Amino acid sequence: MKRIIALSCLAAVMLAGCGKTEKDGTDSKSETTTKATEAVTTEAPEEETTEALTTAAETSAEAATAPETTKEPDGMVSAGGRMDMYPAIYQGVIKSKFDETVNRNEGNASIEYAFRDLDADGIPELLLKYGTCEADYQIHIYTLDDEAGAKDLGLYGGGHTSFAYDENTGDFVIVWGHMGAASIIYYKWENGTLKSNGSYDFNLDEEITSYDQVLEEKGIRYIDHVYVSSFGMGDDAMTKTYVYHANGESEEYDGLNLDYMG
Repeated sequence: MKRIIALSCLAAVMLAGCGKTEKDGTDSKSETTTKATEAVTTEAPEEETTEALTTAAETSAEAATAPETTKEPDGMVSAGGRMDMYPAIYQGVIKSKFDETVNRNEGNASIEYAFRDLDADGIPELLLKYGTCEADYQIHIYTLDDEAGAKDLGLYGGGHTSFAYDENTGDFVIVWGHMGAASIIYYKWENGTLKSNGSYDFNLDEEITSYDQVLEEKGIRYIDHVYVSSFGMGDDAMTKTYVYHANGESEEYDGLNLDYMG
């Protein structure tokens, strides 16, 4: 009799197991996975399990905080990498041109630089003017190439100039003025470089009494810029850096200060 009762109970358990469907939210695959997990947890020593979990957590944390790769598959630097790198690259260009000018002119040198995103890629171009005085200044404009090197776009002007932009279009402008004559020279970014886009010339007279009068009428605004001057060699050398803001404010520093990045 006891044997019959036992067989009846076993049959009832088996029938109950066969009655499960996918509607219960449990399938054979998940059940197998659960059992396998339980088996691993049960059989693995507590010390090894803790170490494995700690290693996995550390790996996940490192992956979350790792910086983005700066190289694209084809060797090009990513936009994020270029954004991080451009200050150091431009600082190197500025210092190189400054030192070159100082050494060539027995300690006398002047540079002026500013920044403007001319190609609208989120990374500014470097506007650099250097020489010893207004008579020999050269304006060169630099952009970053695909491998995050500085590319010289060429010569864009000389002395008696200021960096500005047209607030109506956002386009870059160089303002030239000397002895009562003046020009507003407009530029456009086209096909990977900066090209002249016309100019407006005028002269001071009884009606036009200042350059700023015309610039105001045309919507031309100056760009913040840095001016560095150096005189003398050795112990007599004196270098000063001035940061000029469009609102009229300015700062002065001893030596060549390259902290300002626009």
